[in-house]
Amino acid sequence: MTAVRLIATDLDGTLLDPSGRISDADADAVLEAAASGVVIVVATGRPLRWLGCLDPIADADPLVVASNGAAVYDLHADRVVTSHPLAPELIADLAQDLRAAVPGLLFALEEGRTFRSEPSWTGHVPDSSRSPEDEAAVTVQGVWAEVLAGSREVVKFLAAHEDADPDELVARASAVLAGRAEVTHSVARGRKALLEVSAPGVSKAVTIARLAHERGITPAEVAAFGDMPNDLAMLEYAGMPFVMANGHPALRERFPVIGSNAESGVGAQVRRLLV
Repeated sequence: MTAVRLIATDLDGTLLDPSGRISDADADAVLEAAASGVVIVVATGRPLRWLGCLDPIADADPLVVASNGAAVYDLHADRVVTSHPLAPELIADLAQDLRAAVPGLLFALEEGRTFRSEPSWTGHVPDSSRSPEDEAAVTVQGVWAEVLAGSREVVKFLAAHEDADPDELVARASAVLAGRAEVTHSVARGRKALLEVSAPGVSKAVTIARLAHERGITPAEVAAFGDMPNDLAMLEYAGMPFVMANGHPALRERFPVIGSNAESGVGAQVRRLLV
């Protein structure tokens, strides 16, 4: 089997356990891989401010691909290395077309360190290192025109719907966007549907491929771990793709399945790859 030289892993539902933390077993395996010379890439839909969960693997010096590939973040220097924001004019057009096609959508804009949304937007903060007060301090709410006018460096355009099925909503949105932007989701069925829209050509896979190429690493030497549709392209790119047992059914049908995030499935598979 080809030796692994780069490991790319999603966070929520993958490297993070159901409580939102990296287990000791997973952390130890990632640190062992890094010590052996493997490049570690964390590829997540999370914004920059929700990365406190990475403290257990900070010594692995991971490359952080945030907001579904729109930003590469230097964890130790606390700075954005590269960013691929959405143009405000494009967001305005997409929002108009989506709202006309799918009544009931609510919109928000993710900037990494600041969050802007319409007043009725509700959500949760999955990073236990941040309090509701922390999030409130960087959240700006208002009518959509004001939210968009005040935006800066938007890395993700978000659209939520209380009643829609997540997979069906992405399919409808894909038809509406017609290639003008990338759209995906990372929500399990039964939860509020949430569209995650990125600039054209931006995805976890594209950013990981660039990082690998810069280091002389081929797709065959890349192992990737994921659980939801926003991981699909990353798994297709990697020569060694793995889906969590708790992953989306469409992914489990296509890729090798490993243990769940509750079982430290990533760490167990990483150790098998290092043998």
